[in-house]
Amino acid sequence: MEENQNQGNQNQEKAKKIIDDVTLVEKSKKGDKAAFEGLVKLYSNYVYTNAFFILRDSHEAEDVSQEVFVKVYLSIKNFRGLSSFKTWIRKLTVNTCIDKLRVKSKTFDKKLSLESFEENYEYIFTNLNHNIEKNFFTRETVKEVLNIIMSLDESYRIPLILRDLQDYSYREIAILIKKPIGTVKTNIHRARRIIKEKLKYEKGKK
Repeated sequence: MEENQNQGNQNQEKAKKIIDDVTLVEKSKKGDKAAFEGLVKLYSNYVYTNAFFILRDSHEAEDVSQEVFVKVYLSIKNFRGLSSFKTWIRKLTVNTCIDKLRVKSKTFDKKLSLESFEENYEYIFTNLNHNIEKNFFTRETVKEVLNIIMSLDESYRIPLILRDLQDYSYREIAILIKKPIGTVKTNIHRARRIIKEKLKYEKGKK
């Protein structure tokens, strides 16, 4: 009973957010600055979290967040609503992150600091865990899985994030990262296998 009530509350919140999206987007398209600030407030954590997953750097994620909202501000008048605003801003975020990675002459696999990840864990868990649970065991292992994903090599991490956390198709991922679709599928398969092996190893230590 309580579970059904919680589900109902979540659905109401989701519906309210969609209405807010439509209202704020339409007002922003007419130059309403307060409405645009409302969109920024509504989606700032979402943009930052997605950028952080791909870039693994809190400062770069913040830079991307600012850049994305500048792009939104400059181009929102052209937003036709063929997809949801959330889908649109997600694509802008991913594309901006991919562009940032491309301009680097070399990508160094730096030692990862999970400080920002830990700070934003509750938000990440609430918004992204449904896909993680679907692909990787149970709710109890979600945090472990996120930590493993963040430690993966870029060639595995980015396709996996786009597929399992963002619901991009293999074809869309291949276009985004400019890799053959066969390579994309192979790397995602290997990434999932690495996660399962590490989870099994960690479970064996307990």
